[in-house]
Amino acid sequence: MSQHHQTEAACLLQSGAIYHHRIGLQPGDGEGDFVFAGFKQGAFSLYFGDAPIFHFDLEGRWQRAYVRDRHYLKRLDASIHEINRVREGANLVLKRRVLDDDEAQRLDSEIREVAEILRAGLDAQAFRIENPPGEKAKVIDDAALREFLDRIAAWDASAWSAHRKLYHDSYGPLPFTPPDCQNAVILQATRGDAGGRSFGGGPVHDHGVRTTEEFERHARDVAALLGRRLLQTRAVFLAGADVLRRPADDVLGYLDAIGRVLPLSANARTTRSDDPESSPMIDDVHVFLDDFSRPIAGVELLAGAHKRRLSHIALGVESGDPDVRRLYGKNWLDEDLQNFVSRAKESDVELSVLTLVGGGGSERAADHIAKTARLIKSLALTRGDLVFLLDEREIADSSNPGLTPLDQSAWAEQLDLLRQSLSSLRERGVKVLPYSMAKQWA
Repeated sequence: MSQHHQTEAACLLQSGAIYHHRIGLQPGDGEGDFVFAGFKQGAFSLYFGDAPIFHFDLEGRWQRAYVRDRHYLKRLDASIHEINRVREGANLVLKRRVLDDDEAQRLDSEIREVAEILRAGLDAQAFRIENPPGEKAKVIDDAALREFLDRIAAWDASAWSAHRKLYHDSYGPLPFTPPDCQNAVILQATRGDAGGRSFGGGPVHDHGVRTTEEFERHARDVAALLGRRLLQTRAVFLAGADVLRRPADDVLGYLDAIGRVLPLSANARTTRSDDPESSPMIDDVHVFLDDFSRPIAGVELLAGAHKRRLSHIALGVESGDPDVRRLYGKNWLDEDLQNFVSRAKESDVELSVLTLVGGGGSERAADHIAKTARLIKSLALTRGDLVFLLDEREIADSSNPGLTPLDQSAWAEQLDLLRQSLSSLRERGVKVLPYSMAKQWA
């Protein structure tokens, strides 16, 4: 392996522990990159030297690719996002754009061709097989590798078209998804935005509520859409933002339906089998809430939900300044949030707080920083809880009228000031983390 010992592909063959089944393919003529192929939990990967790199779900649908110094994400709706790191002044910034139809079709075809060429090379015995060392991993057998490459190659334009139709039959407009459940299965008990308000001034969609029976059918449709991709996650994100404002029977009914459609593990964090075709298993259910006024879940409902694996609630707090909150259509009071957090902690539910860097524009910047830090520090957050600092510019559908958006320098300064103002939370074991929505890939 003297010619490829330093490539990513070669390193993964030797020490890629997350790949429980793996194999290396060395071109027999000595030309071309050493190829790594491996199965990990719910996924399959191909590495050609250091690049290109491709990741697939177990249905053969590609999800991520690194090609020509660009990262590409294939979302569940089949849209493709290109992510590039560019330097702006002293900072590296993630830039994200959606490929147009022609670009997307070319990339889909390119990835299918990768699988077809590998398959043809196996048929022609053009590769020398290299196994992982010792007992570090199981070897992918020849038939399994060929079958999976055929599975990838089957995703032609007609297959993706059928997938898109199934997606749109299953989902309404996707909700805002909190940072700590990016890989969760999204299930929509409610759709759109109650009261015509969304978190952070994001896009607003017509609101609708599913009955528990409708929700269970929706959950089964989503499970069919995802197929073996379900093996990649152990969490469900139960949307939308008003779920915990629904009647208790509805909330518990939604959670019971999840347990029927997506079996809950016997114990949270049960170790999974290395079998790439093992059954999906859900440990945790997450929800998001950004209106803390009544009606809202009380201790009894939260305790019942926790028994049904509701483990985490993300709290959308645009600002600690009530005047800034009103700019986003939110009229809840500080004590509403404080009381809800206390009830959630009494029910052993973990929390994250999502607040905005840039909320209130330059006109209310000082009050936004001071009052947001004061409110968050007043909450009964405990070890393991998180505070995310989000970029208001990445969420808002348009600027609030009468407010001047922060320029990059002022935004960076506000981020630093918020982090400094919240630094005492570390003593409670609460982490404060900046987060860019450009990182989202589900």
